[in-house]
Order: sequence, then structure tokens, then C-alpha cells
Amino acid sequence: MMVPRISLLLALVDYVLTDEIGTQDGCLSAETQCSLDHDCHTMFQVLKQCTDGSGIEHSQPAARNECMIAARALQSSQLFTCKCKRGMKKERICLRIYWIMHQSHIPGYNELEASPYEYSMPGPTWGLDYGRLASLVSDGPKVQRPTNVNHCLDATQACNVDETCKQYRNEYARNCLKPSCNRQKCHKSLRRVFDLMSEEYKYPILFCPCEDSTCAERRRQTIVPACSFEEADKKNCLTLQDMCKKHIICKSRLADFQTNCQPSKKSASYCFQENYNACLQSYTGLIGTVLTPNYVSNSSSDISIWCTCVNSGNQQEECENLLNLFTNNNCLRKSINSYTNSLLFRLPGSEHPTLPATQHLSSNFPCKDRSIDDANDLATLDLNEDCNCHGRGEKLKASKEKSLSEKITDCDPNSGTDIQRSAVVMSCAIYIFMSIVENAI
Repeated sequence: MMVPRISLLLALVDYVLTDEIGTQDGCLSAETQCSLDHDCHTMFQVLKQCTDGSGIEHSQPAARNECMIAARALQSSQLFTCKCKRGMKKERICLRIYWIMHQSHIPGYNELEASPYEYSMPGPTWGLDYGRLASLVSDGPKVQRPTNVNHCLDATQACNVDETCKQYRNEYARNCLKPSCNRQKCHKSLRRVFDLMSEEYKYPILFCPCEDSTCAERRRQTIVPACSFEEADKKNCLTLQDMCKKHIICKSRLADFQTNCQPSKKSASYCFQENYNACLQSYTGLIGTVLTPNYVSNSSSDISIWCTCVNSGNQQEECENLLNLFTNNNCLRKSINSYTNSLLFRLPGSEHPTLPATQHLSSNFPCKDRSIDDANDLATLDLNEDCNCHGRGEKLKASKEKSLSEKITDCDPNSGTDIQRSAVVMSCAIYIFMSIVENAI
């Protein structure tokens, strides 16, 4: 039980020390700060010229040397460590600043090993509150619970109950549903919706677990694939990748996905970054680009992008490597499975699957022995209540964990000034550490 708590503490400390919560505007603020310093501003303008036009690789030796000097000089500035947020205002401008600083000519930089986006810390709960949904519909006539539960339908109903989520779904439906399908507008709407929609709603919609083809088809149709995903012919995957790299949003989302969903056979989690939620964030970030991923059928949970590696010539291996990031990626598969298992784990009355310690997303669950007979019981069930089925000691432990969870909830790194945000997160990290030591004792 100590492992996930220590991992959370280290993540919070790293979140402070890497200065990723320093500003709301990321690279925009870093560029503003740089403009106030004459030397920084001069070097940045030089580097900006280096990336314009045909690029530094086509420049004269003297010009290339000047670009290298400017790049090294700026490595100690905030510009070199700044990042952007998905869906932020002026996202394109922020990303342009990032890519000026992170091009292949800068020593020690590899664009496939870094993401231009900040990682958003997940909330204390990671899934739909089905108890709240049941309370909203429990006043109607009782119906017999179906044998096969359609979790995708449940997720859609929960979204429709929430006005904000419902508005988001209606927004992309207007631009994606035929016969008014406009692929460009559809993609833009999908990016906006899945950038801004909270994980509480978008994850259950996208990754709902299914037991039959009806549920799986609803899941496959979530992004309106006839408009956003499918085409008459499949292009070569490398052609799609080249198209993606010419579009700054897609290029950035692809780098983010390659970073956070990079598989690793040496890792127990199968993810190089050891972060399932970061992988899911990166996956949803690709929806609405030319590399939009989706489920390929209603008979499996297999995922792919709409392309082929046929006729790739001497680039066959490169093409298959790109395609396998979606079709044969253990990190992505484990990330989705971890989420769906956690969702099933939170469902009242379900068979509780066993999760590895590193995958537990919440420590407060209802007692296993408590039975749930109908929607009224489900409505009154508190999913965060302390479990007292195993005696006073377990109840005290659950109470401590609940207090710790509540303290984490108060650690909002997006509120207050930069100094206040850093102080809040650091104080919360200290509190968590002391709580860990106390529980261990």
C-alpha cells in the first residue's frame, strides 16, 4: 500500500520542482519574460529566423553556427522548459514557441522523447458517479435490471444529465453527423470537446467496457467515425504522418502520444513513462486530427488509425512501427484496461476485479458484503463511505485515507498566483509525506 502513496508524493514534488505549474500560459508567459531581457530576446529572434523557411539544415555553415550559439544560450531560460496546455487560448502560438526551442538541431534534443504539453494531474475520482445518475432517474417507474448492462449507454445518459457535457456532445454532433458532415469542422469540434470535457465524462464515453456488440457499436460510434475517421480509401500511414507534421496541433499531439504511450517491455506497467492517465490524455488528444484513432469493429476492443502499410517499399518497417503504436501497443492497451477495471471496480454490486497496487485509483469503496437490490439502494449508496465490515481498525484506516484524499482534493495547482500555487502544492506534498509516515508506523 506504500507504493502508490509514495508515487503520488513523488509526482507532486516533481510537479513543483519541474516548474510546470509556474504559469497558466506556459510558453506564452516564458516568451513575454524573455522579451524583457535584451540578450534573451536577441537570441530568441535569431533562433526564430533559423526555423523559418527551409530550416537550418539548408543554411550556410556560418548561419548554422549562429543558430547553434543561440540555441545553447537559451537552454538556461524558461523558454527551454516551458510547455503548453491542450485546448488553451492561443494554443497554436504557444506551440510555435515550443517548437522554435525544440528542433532537431538543438544538441541533446529528440522530438520523439518529449511532449509539448503539460501533464494534467487527475482528480481524486476517475470515473462516473453512477450513484448520482441513479438518484436523478430513480423517481421514475421501476424497471427490471437487464442481464447485460450497457456501460456505454450509461455513460451517454450520465453525459446528457450534465448540461455542460450534453452541450459538448451536441456541438460535435452538429458538425460531424451526415449529411452535413464537414471533416475539418468535425475534427475541430472533436478536439475542442475532448480537450475541455472533464475526464469524469469523456473517459467513460470513450473507454466504456462492453460485453456485447450493441454496447461496442455505441462505443465505436462515439466520435461519428463516418465523418471523423473513415475515408473511401486508406492512405499510407507515413503519408498521414507527413500530413500530421505539417499541422502544428497534430504534430504536437503525435509527439505527446509517442512520449506518454511509448511501450516498454522492461516496465511492469508496460509503459516507459509509468503513467496510465498520461497515456489516456495523450490518446484523447489525437482525436480530431488526421491521425484520429478509433475502435475498428463492434466485435473487439482493437484500436487503429485509418491507414495501411501496403506498398511502403523500403519504409515498410517505419510504417509498421507507426501503425503498431495503435494496433499493438501494450502500454495503450494496459492504460485502457486499467481504467475500465477501475470503472467496474467502482460499480455497486459488481464483481470486484483484483488490481495491482500501482493501479488502484481510489482507496474508499463500499463494503463488499453490502447487497444492492434496486435503483433506490443504488441512489442512497455513498461510494466514498468508510467501510466498517472488518472492524474498527479497518474503519480507522479508511478514515485516515479519506482525510488524505480530501487534503489532496484541496491541492488545486491552478488557483491563485504562481507563488501561491507552488506553496499550496508543496505544503500538500509535505502533508502527504507526514501522513504516509504516520500510517506506516
